[in-house]
Parts: sequence; structure tokens; C-alpha cells
Amino acid sequence: MSRLIYVPQYPALMRYQEFWFSEFPKEFRKYFDEVIVLGSNVERLKNVETFEGMFSPVKVSINFELLQIEEFLRLKLYEDDILFLADLSFSGFFTNVLHHKRPKKMFAFCHATSLNAYDYFQPVRESKWLVETGHAKLFDAIFVGSYYHKAKLGWDRVIVSGLPKPPFQTYNDKKTIDILSVSRPSIQKVNKKFEKKIEQNFGKIHRLPTFTWASYYHLISNAKVVLFSGKEDTFSYSILESVMNNSIPVAPNKYAYPELLDREFLYKDLDEAIAAIWNGIHFPDQIPEIKCIDLVDNFYKNVVDVMKE
Repeated sequence: MSRLIYVPQYPALMRYQEFWFSEFPKEFRKYFDEVIVLGSNVERLKNVETFEGMFSPVKVSINFELLQIEEFLRLKLYEDDILFLADLSFSGFFTNVLHHKRPKKMFAFCHATSLNAYDYFQPVRESKWLVETGHAKLFDAIFVGSYYHKAKLGWDRVIVSGLPKPPFQTYNDKKTIDILSVSRPSIQKVNKKFEKKIEQNFGKIHRLPTFTWASYYHLISNAKVVLFSGKEDTFSYSILESVMNNSIPVAPNKYAYPELLDREFLYKDLDEAIAAIWNGIHFPDQIPEIKCIDLVDNFYKNVVDVMKE
């Protein structure tokens, strides 16, 4: 019998964790006889969710991991069980339990780590990085979204898997917005000084909160250009979502972005950004292709092939 124990993150609303919680078990059931989802009784926590700076709700996420730990400790393990942890670092409590009770084969995905610039854990980076590095050694392999992230981590047995395409509907709306930003308004995701200079050349960058996936994707589809100015990114779902919704992403020529986009959609300075945005506004039909689309399209198969080696 082939059984997968899946440990998802708390499915925070309007975050990728929400569809990882629902879609990963569906996809994994194509490859395993049984998929056990720890924390499937998450509904008891959802009525207390609060957004903390548009990041995952910290207190709720911690309580969710405590529920998962309780479920895991009650679970009887079998010889051929495989465990897949959806995030090595956040909140980061579940991994400690694996020192006491562990399946024979274990894998984890790493989205960020405290090594990332301006990460949530940056104030405690020194100690948290040691914990994350130690926890990584528990697993047979760590999956990451990009070669940039793999090189940055420097750990053994790190496998670049990309990330899966979001399951939501895409649109081809009328282009009513010249420049859109959908990045979380934090120091890590938005360079305010840089974007003010862009606005001096093109006018106001469009920003509106969205509260459903449909409104979010319609907003992206309304835009000619989706601008990225962040100081760190290890993959970027928003790049993928922009292309899916027929908008042109313009991003820095560093971090993981060169693995997703051709050079003409990347900038190294203000002049290059202005040129790329101008082209996007005046030629909105020249949508790029995602360079790592094979990883995206084959994500689940590639991950399962490694887990079943």
C-alpha cells in the first residue's frame, strides 16, 4: 500500500496556501493509494482568522500546526509511509516532532527561510537560520521553486521543482489599467522610492485590494503591465498569474525572475524599467512565455517521482 501523509500550511484566505490545502491532496491521490491530510478539521479555526499586514495569520497558523501535531501523534505509521511537509519554515513547530516520531521517507518544500532579505523572521535571523538548517537535514530532499533559491540555501539534496500552476480561472479582459502592482505592501515586496520614480514618468500605479480570487484575476487581466519592484523573490506566483491572465510582467533582472522571464521583460535600472513598461503599455499583446513552464506543468509528477525513488 502506498500512503502519503500530507502536512499543509494553514489555508490563509487569498494566499497560495489556500489552494495548496485543497489541490495538493487531489493531485497526490493520482499517485498514492491513500493521502492523509493533517489538519483537515481546519474549519474550527477559520472563524478567528485575521490578516496581519496581508501575511498569513501568525497565531492561527501556530494553532493549526498544534492541531496537526496532535493528529500526527495519534497516527499509526507503516513501513512505506511517505511524509510531505508543505513549508519547512512557517510556522515551524511541526518539524520538531519528527525528531521523536518519523516516517521512513520524508520530504519538505521550502518557500523562503529567514535567510531571505526582509523575511518575517529577519529580527531573529541568526537563530532561526540555524534551526531551519538543522531541520532540513531531517528530510530526504527539500524542494524549492528556483535555482536561485537552491544556490542561496546551499544545503545538500535540494531539488528545484518550480511551483504548480494555480487552479483558478483566467481571463482576457479589456485593458483599462496601464500599470498595476499586486505585490504585498511590505519593504520586501515593494520598493517605494523606485515606484515613485516610475509614477513620475507614467502616472499613478494602480493598486486595489481584492477579496476573491475572481476579482484578483480580473484585476490582473485588466492591466497592460504588472510591475514588480521587490527586494527578494524565490519564485513569484504573481509573474505566473500575470502571464496566465494576458498581462505583461516587468520585474528586476535578479532573484528568481530571470528563470521565469526573458531579458526584455527584466530591468537592471530605472531606464530599463521605463523602456520595458513603455513597450508593455504600447504593445500589450506581446505576452511573454514562462521559461520554466515545463516545471510548472509537471510539478506534481516530478515531485512524486523523487518521493518514490
